Amino acid sequence: MSLEAVARKDFQDAVRSRWLLGLTAFFVLLVSVVVYLVRPGEGQTLSTSALLGSVFIRDALVTTLIPLIALVVSYNAVVGERESGSLKLLLALPHSRADVVFGKVVGRAGAIAVPVSVGFLLPGLVAAIGPLSLRPGTFIGYILLTLLLSAAFVAIAVGFSSAVASNRLAIGGAVGLYFLFVPLWGAIQFPLRLYLGTGGPDWLPIAGSELLRLLRLINPTGSFKIVSGEFVSGTLFAAGQAGSEAAGQYAMQMEIAAFAMLGAWLLVPPLLGLWRFEGADL
Repeated sequence: MSLEAVARKDFQDAVRSRWLLGLTAFFVLLVSVVVYLVRPGEGQTLSTSALLGSVFIRDALVTTLIPLIALVVSYNAVVGERESGSLKLLLALPHSRADVVFGKVVGRAGAIAVPVSVGFLLPGLVAAIGPLSLRPGTFIGYILLTLLLSAAFVAIAVGFSSAVASNRLAIGGAVGLYFLFVPLWGAIQFPLRLYLGTGGPDWLPIAGSELLRLLRLINPTGSFKIVSGEFVSGTLFAAGQAGSEAAGQYAMQMEIAAFAMLGAWLLVPPLLGLWRFEGADL
């Protein structure tokens, strides 16, 4: 119950703040612009798969902007209260430090879920009246996967916020993590793909193609792209049903590994942050 109380308070504080309203309007505007940009010609309909699989949604909005928002919203979740002194009051109540860390993860993830959900649903419902051939199951499923990605980055930020002792370090960590996982990771993979595509050096314990798949999985945005791409195309976990190695772009083992990696990002950073936080002198 203590964890639930921390999460509820964190969520309610966020809901009452103006940034949530502004972020919701921002998402509605962005998705509306994307629907306009990918609209088909006169007399044609826009499929749900074409909309969600577009570079505007997948690369420009979901895997670029949402990680940044999650990190910015969550970087000071614990250390901010630690510096202001309110954390001592919070821990004076019947809350453990684990309740604080994981409660912050749940609260901040829930707060970000509001603008993301509304931002997708409102333009989607409006577009369904016009050019969009809406598949509700695919659309809602994609939103849930997007919320899983945002929660993973919230967990990363809260874990880092729990481990450091100042807002300055938390800001630096959030900026560094964003550049590592979003622009830098993609920039590194292109030359690596050229180098390892032919098999890679002999001293590698695994084949070059396997290393590339591993690097794609480690990054939460890479795991999200694997899962969401297969889901939108209707081939998620279809390999086992088809009896072939991969009915879609990836084998089923890769899809399961991508889900497992997103789950690991949800749990491991807060646990590591809690480990440092438990021994910290407040």
